[in-house]
Amino acid sequence: MGKLRSQMINALVNGHWKLYDTEQLQPGSDLFDFETGLYETFRTLKHKPIFLKPHLDRLFDSAKQIGLEIFFTREEIEDMIEEVIDQFNEPDQRARILLVPQKLIIYTTALNLDLKIYKGVFTKTVPILRKNPHIKTTDHKDCLNAYYNAQKNNCFDAILLDGDSKVLEGSRSNVFWVENKSLFTRKADVLPGVTRQTILYNSPFPIKFSNLNVFDFERLDELFLTNSGSGIIPVIKVNSLKIGKGKPGPLTCELMKLYETWMSNEI
Repeated sequence: MGKLRSQMINALVNGHWKLYDTEQLQPGSDLFDFETGLYETFRTLKHKPIFLKPHLDRLFDSAKQIGLEIFFTREEIEDMIEEVIDQFNEPDQRARILLVPQKLIIYTTALNLDLKIYKGVFTKTVPILRKNPHIKTTDHKDCLNAYYNAQKNNCFDAILLDGDSKVLEGSRSNVFWVENKSLFTRKADVLPGVTRQTILYNSPFPIKFSNLNVFDFERLDELFLTNSGSGIIPVIKVNSLKIGKGKPGPLTCELMKLYETWMSNEI
């Protein structure tokens, strides 16, 4: 899950093909160095985009919030996405839409999931507040630095804490936890992640909104992260604390199976 090895990528820029080095298209590059930029990342399954509608809904809503003009219709963007996905051989891809002033860039790479993450990952906490947690903005250097620092420490992601040491979300994910067989997530001040929303709408298990203090991890039965690229990722350790029995819990495993079904229903 670290930085991609340098290679050339064919991207659509305002509807025209252009070659970029991989490093130019990574968060933290000059292309992402805009205070008024947005991006969306989603995966494909058998060359079909997964949960594309909510991603585009969020892109258009976010652009309206920050006053960033989109020079293309939704239908035109959908056509461009299809063109980008179809020109790439891999059926399972990690696709991205980057919207910055005067440019709409769409590109894709191989998904390359490390299946070991589904046996449980490590995370670490860091006190960081997003400037605007409700949109996927390119102005997110603090989160990016937290992510890379977590990676250097053999962690899948960094879990962000607010000023009261309560869990917000991951630097690239949302957070859910299980305590006494009940499923929880934070209600406010977090990104409305597409995978998070999919779980909120479809989970057969009731979900309660609550806050989780950094000192309460040891009492949890289960903990998992969600994002569009990897889906549902069990967490088995936060900092030096083991979560539950140190392996993916039964509720997390059930949701992981259901998520596979929800994705399959998209194709």
